[in-house]
Amino acid sequence: AHHFTKHQKKKANMGLTILAMLSAFYLASNRRAYQYLENIQLKAERLEKENVKAQFNALKNQVSPHFLFNNFSILSSLVEIDSELAGKFLQQLSKAYRYILEQSDNERISLKVELEFIETYLFLLKMRFDEKLNVKIDIPESVANRYSIAPLTLQLLVENAVKHNRMSAEEPLLVSIHCDETYLSVVNPIQPRPQSEPSTGLGLNNIVNRYKLLTSSPV
Repeated sequence: AHHFTKHQKKKANMGLTILAMLSAFYLASNRRAYQYLENIQLKAERLEKENVKAQFNALKNQVSPHFLFNNFSILSSLVEIDSELAGKFLQQLSKAYRYILEQSDNERISLKVELEFIETYLFLLKMRFDEKLNVKIDIPESVANRYSIAPLTLQLLVENAVKHNRMSAEEPLLVSIHCDETYLSVVNPIQPRPQSEPSTGLGLNNIVNRYKLLTSSPV
């Protein structure tokens, strides 16, 4: 029989120790990788759920009887007064709905593209409110091309400002859209309507939840 020397035993023990350590490291790495993949999958599922909810909210808020009634009322008036402007209004209305349907389920979109949609959306709002609403957009083109945002979130903030604040020709609602370093800011004075609709907070919560999955920076 072959007898192991102390040196050989020591080497064998060391080899087993290293093997055990490598096995432990391998299992730990596998566990971390699995947890990482599981986390990614969970985030993906959450994002998909939020996007579906965002799409539903966008459609619910925009393609609502109230919204359609307002726009079609304006359209019917324009047809009688100015057929050329009525055609342009219908074109912009169609463009707005197409954007909502195509982009609402995307994770993010170029800020430039969202701003182009806002211009379309503002055209519709201005036809309704005229001089009562003043929206100032001050975003350099270099910034608009560099950054991306969650689609329809900028529109939702403008919509919230219009929905919850009073406006008149004497006291127009001023909404400012600009950049503060890496933040996009939508600012408006608080001018509560005398009989405003109670805020559910769903729109803002939706924005916060969607951005949690896109960035570690707070909204």
